Amino acid sequence: MMQGMRPTPRNFRRRYALMLWERWVVVNVVAEILSFTIISIIIHSIKFAEDENSNNILILMGLIRGVVLGVARYWVLRRYLSNFIFWLVVTTIAEFLEWILLLMVSTVIVLELALNTEMIGTLSIFLKLLWLGASMGILMGFAQGLAMIKYLQASIKQIAWWINANAFASAIGVWLGFMSLGTGTFFNLVMIGVIMGITYGGITGFVLIYVLILPYHVSTDGIKVPRF
Repeated sequence: MMQGMRPTPRNFRRRYALMLWERWVVVNVVAEILSFTIISIIIHSIKFAEDENSNNILILMGLIRGVVLGVARYWVLRRYLSNFIFWLVVTTIAEFLEWILLLMVSTVIVLELALNTEMIGTLSIFLKLLWLGASMGILMGFAQGLAMIKYLQASIKQIAWWINANAFASAIGVWLGFMSLGTGTFFNLVMIGVIMGITYGGITGFVLIYVLILPYHVSTDGIKVPRF
């Protein structure tokens, strides 16, 4: 009877895959909320620092967001990464470039909406946001793939899957986040963080399982389980 109740390798795989996906989603949601909370505080502080160079503030926002997301995601992937500093540097740079790209494109969209008396075509905005999100995702996917390349043993197929997943998830997340943006209040910024975190974490989490759950180690009772 006890022999029949022993866990199977398939059960272990499903269990740990679900754990990885759940952790990845939760961490991304928390990190997005935290980053947008900090950004909201900075935006509020600008009102009391009129002499401060706005460009410096925008750069600071991008760097903070990169560090927050990089550290949070490392917590989930730490067993699969050999160099924390390298991971943090490449993901922070990628997130910073994403941030600058986001500011540029969103500013263009806002100006179009403000300066045109006629409604801008919904399709035009949709395509701009999808292009923006996909570009951001490619940047981050490439950076994270580069940081994980040693663990993935330079598997081009797995890295390609990861980059494409990032592009798709970011495209959907940016579009949903932008569409939910009303005024730049703290609540709205937090909601954007929740939406983007769930979307990005949920979609890329499935691909993360595919690229990371494949390697196994053998436990003491002979059952192969994923390395978590």
